[in-house]
Amino acid sequence: MPKYCPECGTPTDESTKFCPSCGKSFEGAAAPSGIGVPAPGFSARVNDPEILAAVKKNRKAAGVFAFILVPIPIIGFVIYALASGAMEIGTALLIGGIISAVFLIFALYGLISSKAKKSYEAVVTEKKSCVTYGHKTGDTREMITEYRITAKTPDGKTKKIVEREGSPLIAWHYLEVGDRFKYHPNFNFRYELYDKSKAPYIACVSCGTKNPVIGDRCKKCGLPLLK
Repeated sequence: MPKYCPECGTPTDESTKFCPSCGKSFEGAAAPSGIGVPAPGFSARVNDPEILAAVKKNRKAAGVFAFILVPIPIIGFVIYALASGAMEIGTALLIGGIISAVFLIFALYGLISSKAKKSYEAVVTEKKSCVTYGHKTGDTREMITEYRITAKTPDGKTKKIVEREGSPLIAWHYLEVGDRFKYHPNFNFRYELYDKSKAPYIACVSCGTKNPVIGDRCKKCGLPLLK
């Protein structure tokens, strides 16, 4: 009969001494090598074959999805024209084609910009939120709260991270002033703390699941964590 980890609920065998997901000790013993609060330092697992394969798979899936969206406006307008009779087929093709072209431009821009981004190391120097203004509707403008993080790289360059109200605010909740971190643009969760003992959690770089700091592998997808 399996027993369950009191920390994360993962089912394990009766003979298991440590949770395979979060590293919780069932007998009060020290965690084995690879499990536990990691010492300060950036992880060498950024080049782990399992992680690299997952990143490649995610990027391919995102690219395929983006390009699948491209012909949808043309198809939609043609169907609307045929079903309603309120629009000529030529007009439907023209309008749908313009919108599809915009979708294609955005898809290509996203692909190119993602490849152009580079990893960097920096230290958080400032965090602040402020109100900006978005689209204007009538006499009023939409008010949007932005959450801005400023960081300095070892060579003195300034890096800005801006997240907006309504987004997950990943960096805002994860990084604090004084934190040394690495930015990994190819990962779904892009921030790695140098001192992970102070981290609220370690997020899976592929699925983004929040794992206990003592964990060794993601409790959802099983990928190695950056430790």
